Amino acid sequence: MLAEVISHNIAATVATIGLCIYFLGTALVFIIKPVKYAEKYSMKPKDEAGKTEIRVYYGGISFALGLFLAILAFVFKQPFYSLVGGLIFSNAVFWTRLVFTFVDKGWKCAYTKLAIPAEGAFIVALWICFAVAVAVEHAI
Repeated sequence: MLAEVISHNIAATVATIGLCIYFLGTALVFIIKPVKYAEKYSMKPKDEAGKTEIRVYYGGISFALGLFLAILAFVFKQPFYSLVGGLIFSNAVFWTRLVFTFVDKGWKCAYTKLAIPAEGAFIVALWICFAVAVAVEHAI
């Protein structure tokens, strides 16, 4: 039954796999090496509780999102809804980052120069999967 669901939702399945790899990969690096990766994101914990917060919010929440999207797509057999959820989250992050990069004047930061184009490209790929799912695979 799952194979049939996936075969009728190829674009959403591909997008969900990409989203899961992104979120679960993010979770892994922030849980294992929170300070190292936080510094790459222009953050530095003030003390041990800050290190835990990095693990929780970047690791734990990313893990939860990746797991939620995987379960929605592959256990409940709803890859299109998983794609929609991933689009909502990814767009919220991207547009918040873009707006507040102007507000906070963060354009000069190395992380921002990487994050905005990378997140923007990822969102474009997700929207393409969404368009294919709707127009070609009749997901709606």
